[in-house]
Amino acid sequence: MQKRFVIFVAASAVFMAVLLWIDRDGLPQQLVLGLLTALFLWAFARHSDVEPRQIITAIIVATCGEFVLSLGWGLYQYKHFLIPLYVPPGHGLFYALAADSSHQPLLRRHSVAITRFVMIGGTLYALISLIAARDAWGFLWWAGALAMIVRSKNQLMLSSCFLYTIVLEWTGTAIGNWQWAADVPFVRLHSANPPAGVGILYILLDLIVMAVCTHVLPARALEVPLVGD
Repeated sequence: MQKRFVIFVAASAVFMAVLLWIDRDGLPQQLVLGLLTALFLWAFARHSDVEPRQIITAIIVATCGEFVLSLGWGLYQYKHFLIPLYVPPGHGLFYALAADSSHQPLLRRHSVAITRFVMIGGTLYALISLIAARDAWGFLWWAGALAMIVRSKNQLMLSSCFLYTIVLEWTGTAIGNWQWAADVPFVRLHSANPPAGVGILYILLDLIVMAVCTHVLPARALEVPLVGD
């Protein structure tokens, strides 16, 4: 694997853990955390193979999704702010991580094993969550995520995306930065905190970014294979 990618992953894990820990008490530093996250993303993205327009598109699409899913639908709520200012660039960071992962030679050589691990592990996790936490919503989401991974031509990116997302969700909900609704509004299905198949949201984000960058903003041939390439 590329050295800068290994540093990127390790630094991202430390940065996000510290950021979430700082934000747990709701101190008035939203602007600072947002700027720091944007600077962190820029520092690593400028050396990445992921095109800037992909990251920018991911930030815009994901932020719109935040307004719809959190403020509109009420699927989850942040503890200290409507939408924390570090969240939009944070979405760009996690998109860059997943896209960059799909280009690492070592990971590509083991893409089949990684994908199988995610499929089997995700299914077991969804079943355990369904039985132990009555997570019907999470199980339904996992079924959708699994179908997308199976049908995708870039299974490594989607599998990486799911792994990064579930680690983030476990951390954020455990610390108390956000919480998922126990009963999904309007649908009335029970959900765990977080739902087992929450990675489907980032998988859908990948699909939308691919469609936008391929058909709406086709500046040049994509350097990073997106979902469906």
